Amino acid sequence: MRTRGRGGAPRAALRLAGAALALLAAATPAWAARVTGVVVDHAGKPVEYATVSAPALKRGTATDERGAFTLDLPPGPALLEAQQIGYEHARVAVVVTDSIAPLRITLRVAAVPLAEVTISTSSFGKAGKSEGAVVRRADILTTPGGAADIFQSLRALPGINAPNDGAALYVRGGNPRETVIRLDHGEIGHPYHWEGASGGLFSAIDTYMIESAFFSTGAFSARYGGALSGVLDIQTQDPVNLKTVSLGANLAGESASSTWSLVPDRLSFVGSLANAAPGLLLDLYGSPREYARPPTSLNGAGKLLYRYSQTGRLALLYLESHDRVGVTSEFLNTSALYSRSAASRLGSLQFSDVVGGALVLRSQLSGQWYDGRWSYGPTAASQVERPRQASVDAVWPIGSGHELAFGAVLHHDDAAITGRFAADSTDLLTGAPTREQRTHPVADAPGAYLEDKLRLWGPLYATLGARLDRAPAAGLWTVDPRGALAWRIDARQSVRLAGGRYHQPADPAFLDPRYGNPRLSPLAADHLVAGYEWKSDAANLRVELYDKRYHDLVTRDAATWYANRGHGDARGVDVFLQGSHRWLSGWVSYGYLDSKRMELDDSHEVPSRDGNGHSVTLVARYQASSTLQLGAKYNFTNGRAFTPVVGRSFDAGRGLWRPVYGEHNSERLPDYQRLDLRLTRLFSLPAGLGVPASSVCAFYIEGLNILGLRNAQDIVYSLDYAESRTVDSVFSRRFLVAGVSLTW
Repeated sequence: MRTRGRGGAPRAALRLAGAALALLAAATPAWAARVTGVVVDHAGKPVEYATVSAPALKRGTATDERGAFTLDLPPGPALLEAQQIGYEHARVAVVVTDSIAPLRITLRVAAVPLAEVTISTSSFGKAGKSEGAVVRRADILTTPGGAADIFQSLRALPGINAPNDGAALYVRGGNPRETVIRLDHGEIGHPYHWEGASGGLFSAIDTYMIESAFFSTGAFSARYGGALSGVLDIQTQDPVNLKTVSLGANLAGESASSTWSLVPDRLSFVGSLANAAPGLLLDLYGSPREYARPPTSLNGAGKLLYRYSQTGRLALLYLESHDRVGVTSEFLNTSALYSRSAASRLGSLQFSDVVGGALVLRSQLSGQWYDGRWSYGPTAASQVERPRQASVDAVWPIGSGHELAFGAVLHHDDAAITGRFAADSTDLLTGAPTREQRTHPVADAPGAYLEDKLRLWGPLYATLGARLDRAPAAGLWTVDPRGALAWRIDARQSVRLAGGRYHQPADPAFLDPRYGNPRLSPLAADHLVAGYEWKSDAANLRVELYDKRYHDLVTRDAATWYANRGHGDARGVDVFLQGSHRWLSGWVSYGYLDSKRMELDDSHEVPSRDGNGHSVTLVARYQASSTLQLGAKYNFTNGRAFTPVVGRSFDAGRGLWRPVYGEHNSERLPDYQRLDLRLTRLFSLPAGLGVPASSVCAFYIEGLNILGLRNAQDIVYSLDYAESRTVDSVFSRRFLVAGVSLTW
C-alpha cells in the first residue's frame, strides 16, 4: 500500500548549490532561425506559461515566469499565435530571418483568468495569473531558517501547523499521511531523512534538482487522489544547453551538482550528490539528545532529458537516499537506544508532447524501493515497500475560456511490515512482552478523473470535476465530486468558493490479517473553502476560511481490531499578506485552527494532536546591495495537544508502575517560538591555477533559533510516574552554520 513517511533526527544541510542558473543561451540549429520575444498583458506585465505557436509549421513553446519565449522556425513568413486561459488569443504575422528582432506580443485580459478559479484555491504564493508553483528554487534557497530545504521552507506558509522542528507537512489538522507528495507527476513515499515520530527533519530530494513545487492546503484538483488534506507536487528542472558545475560545503556536510548539455538542444543531464554528517555541528553547539551514532545521510539524483521535437520530451529520473542514526530516546517512563537505518531508490520515465497543436499529453512510469529498519528497547521492525505507478494526463483547450483535463492512473501497492511490537504500549522496559507481526498487503488500485474549466456568465467562472478510484482492500469504488466557483470583482479583487470529497487508503499497519483488519474502507473528508484575494503591484492579500469534515477514520474495535467508525472536523482561517518596498520584501502569515477527531482509542471527539490554535510566521528579506541579502524569520505556534498522565498503579506481576491517563489530548505542550537569521553574500572567483573564472558563488551564515529558546517536543516521566518533564526539540540550542557554494 502507499505509505508516507513520518520523521526525524537532526541534520543541518544548508546549501546554495546552483546559485547561477540559466546563464548560457541556447544554441540555434543550422536549419532554423531563432525567434525570441515576450508575452505581456495590457499593463505590460509578463504572462507566464502562455502558449506561443506557429500552427502551420506545427511548432510551439511556452513562456517562462518572465513571459519570455524562444521558438526555432525555418526562414520565411509565419503566423504566430499566443494564448493563455483567461486571455483573448493574439495573432502576429512575421517574416523569420536570422536577424529578426525580439517580439512583444500583448494579450488582452478576458473577463477573468480561469486558472484563478482552479479548485486549488488554497495555493498561497502563486505567481502571475496562471496555476503556477507556490515555491520556486530561489525561494527555497533564500528563505531564512529554511536550511535551503523544501520541507523546512514550506513551514513559512499558511495552512501548515508546525509545533516542532520536523519537516513533515501537518496541513490544517491532518497528519503527514494525509498529504500526497509527488515528484515529476508520480507519487513518492518517504521523502525525508531520519524519519520518526516527528515526521522527518530534512528532504531527501536535493534542492538543486528542484525547479518548482506546487502546494495546496485544501479543495485541490480532481487530478490528485489518495490524499485527505494537501498536495505537494514537485517538478525537477529541465535545463537547456547549460554547462555548470557546483560545489558546496558547510559545517554539516558537502555537496556537488552539475548540469551538462550533451547534445545541443537535444540531450542534457542534471545531477546532484549530497552528504550530511552534522556530528561536528552537534559537538560545537551541544544537543538535547545523546547520540550513540550521530546522524548521517547520503542522497543522489540524476536526470537525463531528451528533446526529440519542439514540444516532445522524454526524461529518465533516478533518486537514491540513505540515512542512519542511533540516539537515546525517551518515551513515557522509558529511556532506550533508538536505532534506525533507511534506504530508498526511485526511478521514473516521463513523456510529454503536444498532439495536433492543442492536446497536451503527459505520462509517467515510476517505481520505488524502500527498506527501513528500526529498534527501540524490546521492539524492532522492518518495512519494505515496492510501489509502482503508471499514469497519463491530458489537457485540451477547447476554446477561449474553456479547458478540459482528464487522466488515469494505476497504482501497484506492495508493503511488507515485519517485527516485534509492544504487547502493551505502556510497557517498553527490559523484558516487556512483545508480539510478532507480519503484514504484507499487495493490491492494484486504478483511478481516473475528469475536470472542466469554463466560463459560466460574465465574471463568473467554474471548475467542475470528479474522480473515480478503486479501493481494493474494501472491494469498492469511491466517487469524489469536486468543484469551484470564482467571481472577479475587479482587476485587483476576486472571491472564490471550492469544495469536494476526498478519499485515502488506510495505513498498511492497520491491515494485518491477524492483528488488524484487511477489509478497512478508505478514509474520507469533505472540504469547503471560501477565499478572498486582493493584489496590487506591491502587495498581495489572501484570506481563506475552511471547513473539513472527516468520515470513516480508523478506530479500535474489540471484534476486528480496527473499524471505520471515526469522524472529526477541522475549521479555521488562514491569512497571507505579502509585500515589497524598494529593497525590503517579506510576508506575514496567520492561521487559526480548531480541529477535533475521534480515532483509534478515542471514545468521542477530542482536540487533534496534529494542530490546533494560533500560528504566526513573519519573514523579512533586505537586499542591502546587489550582492548582499539579510533575512529573518520568526515563527510562533500554540503547543501540540497531548494526553496527560494523572495517576499511577503498580503492576506486581511485572514489578513496575503503569500510567493512568486523563482525558485524551486535554493538555498542551508549551507554545513553540523560534527566530532564524540568514546572511547571503554573492561573489565570483577570478581565473587562476588553470581553473576558469567562476560564475555566481555564494557565502552564507545562517543562525537557527538565534534566541536559544528551548521548545518542547514531548512529555516524559520518571520510572514511578511521580514526576514529569519536557524533552527539548532538536533545535532547542542556538546553531550558527556557515557555508559556501561555488559554481562554474
